[in-house]
Amino acid sequence: MTAPNVSAREAEAAAARERFMSTLHELQHRLSPKTVAADVKEKAREKVDGVKAAARDGAVQAATHPSTVAAITVPVLVYLFRKPIARGLNALFGRSEGASEEPQPYEAARAPEPRPTEPARTRSKAPAEQGA
Repeated sequence: MTAPNVSAREAEAAAARERFMSTLHELQHRLSPKTVAADVKEKAREKVDGVKAAARDGAVQAATHPSTVAAITVPVLVYLFRKPIARGLNALFGRSEGASEEPQPYEAARAPEPRPTEPARTRSKAPAEQGA
């Protein structure tokens, strides 16, 4: 190799080494704990701001459309409190002490007649056991 060719290769190697070192320093900066923590903190702040904005918009919508809120809320609450509501209605409209004890049509459909019990079957003996 000639001297100008060698010096050109050395210059290329030095430039490549500088690019590599700058990339390495950039990666060290990006992966440092302080930088990672700052990034996570910033992303969390952005999420919180988005949630706050959504809550604000929801409150505005609820204030301007109360019938929609009621149409959604009432069935959900009835579903969640269905058992206490049923107990209260049963206590309010249920049978009184003096009511007849005849089963209602829906009760007869729910509770079928018990099956008659069959006598227990005994195992028959083999012919060798019978006559021996």
